[in-house]
Amino acid sequence: MRLKALIIASSAFIFAGCSSYGVTESEMQNYINKETNVERSVGIQGIAYATGRFDNVKVGIGRVADNRVNVDATASANLELAGQQPQDIVIKANFSAIPFYNPDEGAIYLRSLNIESLNIKPEKYNNMLTKPVVTPFVSLIGQVLSTKPVYKLDESEMKQALLKSTKPDLIIKNHQLVLDW
Repeated sequence: MRLKALIIASSAFIFAGCSSYGVTESEMQNYINKETNVERSVGIQGIAYATGRFDNVKVGIGRVADNRVNVDATASANLELAGQQPQDIVIKANFSAIPFYNPDEGAIYLRSLNIESLNIKPEKYNNMLTKPVVTPFVSLIGQVLSTKPVYKLDESEMKQALLKSTKPDLIIKNHQLVLDW
């Protein structure tokens, strides 16, 4: 009887200590930069073609809207247009999305992704000729952000493993994603 009571009391103490877990902007940013490698080529070679890589991701949680995460990403690309020398361009894109928690994977994903702003430098490439190449490239990063986790609980850490097994709710609080049960 005493052993059973001790086990129940210990379990209650452990679960009470891990009733929530917050993911900060920098933790999510580091996870995305480490785990989400996006390097792609789009277009038709000889006509309009770009090869580039998205990096330098910055995350804002609940800063623009209470229920959304903003992701600023910068891409460096090499743009080839028919009859012109290849040109290095920089694409800055800002996305906003609603975070959701997949309890089976213990992972946070983004859904309802919107492109909030898009800027191409040099500005002369902010025109109709480059849009057919740049738009698929930006859509590709959006697809990656929608289909790959932006943060995953670490099951080797006891608190996170216990939290995953409880199937917590996800809320945005104080510029953090909080998994709470």
